Amino acid sequence: MTLNLNELARGGTVCLSKAGVAIGGTTSKARTNAPNGAGVDFAINGILYHVADADNNIVLTGDVQTALYTNVYLVCINSANTITVVQGDEVLSASLTAGSAPLHWPTPTVNTCPIGAIKVAAGAGAFTPGTTALTGGTVTVTYYDLFAVPASPLTS
Repeated sequence: MTLNLNELARGGTVCLSKAGVAIGGTTSKARTNAPNGAGVDFAINGILYHVADADNNIVLTGDVQTALYTNVYLVCINSANTITVVQGDEVLSASLTAGSAPLHWPTPTVNTCPIGAIKVAAGAGAFTPGTTALTGGTVTVTYYDLFAVPASPLTS
């Protein structure tokens, strides 16, 4: 199902500019680094907000991710500019690559705006969110800037 903002009676929750989600100065964390140089603009329930870029402002949280599995972490922000992360359900990396098991986007927490996501494919060792480095060969990481949660799951 596709829902357009003009179908809503009121409001809308969307990210209005690229967040520039990227690895942070501390390699176990991520950051916003908006290409516009001004930060991230977003709306929650129809009200506009702005947050300046910052280093290490995205800390992955959740359960330890199993070795050889892939997971997606949804980066959300609230009206007080607090960034939180929602961990999805992990999928065996080989099944995702083969196209036999899609990776579904997690549901954002209430009254937050999804601004990005981080897909982590763990190698031979487990990945501990917020502790394991997002670089260095033990994981393969993909960063996404989002307008909203995509309608379709990741299939590769």
